[in-house]
Amino acid sequence: MKGVLKVICHRNRDLLADFLDTSSIRGGVDFHLHSTYSDGAKTPFEVVATVMENGLKAFALTDHDTMAGTGEIVEALTQLGQSSQREEHGNSTDNLPLFVPGIEFSVMQGDCEIHILGYFTEYDPPGLSIYIEEQAKSRERRNHAMLEKLRSLGYDIRLDDLMHYGEEHTLPGRVHMALWLVEHGFFRSVNHAFQELLGVGKPAFIPRTRRSVGETCREIARAGGLSVIAHPHLYGWTDNPELSSTREKLRERIVQLAEEGLTGIECFHGKATPEEQRLLADIASEFGMIRTAGSDCHGRTDHHAPMYNRYTSFTHLI
Repeated sequence: MKGVLKVICHRNRDLLADFLDTSSIRGGVDFHLHSTYSDGAKTPFEVVATVMENGLKAFALTDHDTMAGTGEIVEALTQLGQSSQREEHGNSTDNLPLFVPGIEFSVMQGDCEIHILGYFTEYDPPGLSIYIEEQAKSRERRNHAMLEKLRSLGYDIRLDDLMHYGEEHTLPGRVHMALWLVEHGFFRSVNHAFQELLGVGKPAFIPRTRRSVGETCREIARAGGLSVIAHPHLYGWTDNPELSSTREKLRERIVQLAEEGLTGIECFHGKATPEEQRLLADIASEFGMIRTAGSDCHGRTDHHAPMYNRYTSFTHLI
């Protein structure tokens, strides 16, 4: 795949960090996307097709608890390169977007669940497969427990039902439960199902066994990767961003996370306000952390944002 991964083929963690930071601010990139390998609606091939349609210069696939979709992303880019080469009779990879392999883990910081994005310089990061397998098994155990809870509440839902909302390889989760509940008329939308039934503290919610921030950041670092906290605004950390107390509390949290090995902040998220994004970027700059941009697109017209495009830029917030 020479040329497709011009940046990460250096296998240099520092170069990857600089690329993620500078390209996120300049725009035309999206480093937080999901596919049918977790809770996204599009296959990796369809994700690549949308990336091309949107004119992105670089992107990452960050499915929950799995990097299994990476191979299909690479295959899709390879096919595009070969097709372009046949048509142009020249270097086929110059116009292809750069791809950064990634993943999204759910972890615990105290009593708060947060998400950590991992970005890597290799398709198959060394030593990470065991940790990923542990996370997948934890997800499977929680799925069985929540399905049993849902049935006790009167919803006749089975594990096989969840697979109708993905592919054979899909690692199902709460989103797939929500899709079943919506299709069967129990709730108006996925968001509604989470608010009333599946979200934290709701009747059908059962927590997963999760590793700590420090453990996860160390695993990512051992595999040669970079750890970035996803969407901090969703944890309520940037509420009232104009207040000095919000800034100081956020600084304290980021200092603690940095001490545990965190290397970056997803400052520019598809659902964050400009004020929240500016605050996060300021804090990241203050502590010399990577600033990344990710829409968190899941390929559905639900509560998630659409994929970024060639015109998306955040220079005005710096």
